[in-house]
Amino acid sequence: MTVVPLDPASPASHAVGIDFDQTLVAHDDGWQDGRIYGRPVPGAIESLRALKRVRSVFIMTARPRRFHPAVAGWLREHSGLETLVDEDPERAYWQGDCLLVTNKKLGAAVYIDDRAIRFTGDWTAALTQARHAIGLPATPSSAARPPRGTPAGPARHFPGRC
Repeated sequence: MTVVPLDPASPASHAVGIDFDQTLVAHDDGWQDGRIYGRPVPGAIESLRALKRVRSVFIMTARPRRFHPAVAGWLREHSGLETLVDEDPERAYWQGDCLLVTNKKLGAAVYIDDRAIRFTGDWTAALTQARHAIGLPATPSSAARPPRGTPAGPARHFPGRC
């Protein structure tokens, strides 16, 4: 694993990005219309505080923006840390003293996410892991390949959508 050293000239080396759902908060009963009802994942709050002591930390969520204040509130309640909801559409990095809640993938030294695949420069390995994660065999069979000239991507499944 490559450790990104703190480089004062590079704002990307200052922050840690952490996914919210199923990384910090557990949702044993599913989505529930976006309501945040879960307890912290064991060890999450202690780890969040430890990282916050040494780097800026931002919390990433794919939730719609209307839920970001609730995410910030949950974080304050469970961690005791000050939070800020990202309102800057141009933000590319985070170097603040509080936890930033955002739906953007900002520059960071590292990301912690329950759905991530670590890319090490080997696309064969990454594709194998990705196929496994989405429930496909490690390598496509020739029978599963679309006929020549047929789109291989989402257009095959969702005609008329890009």
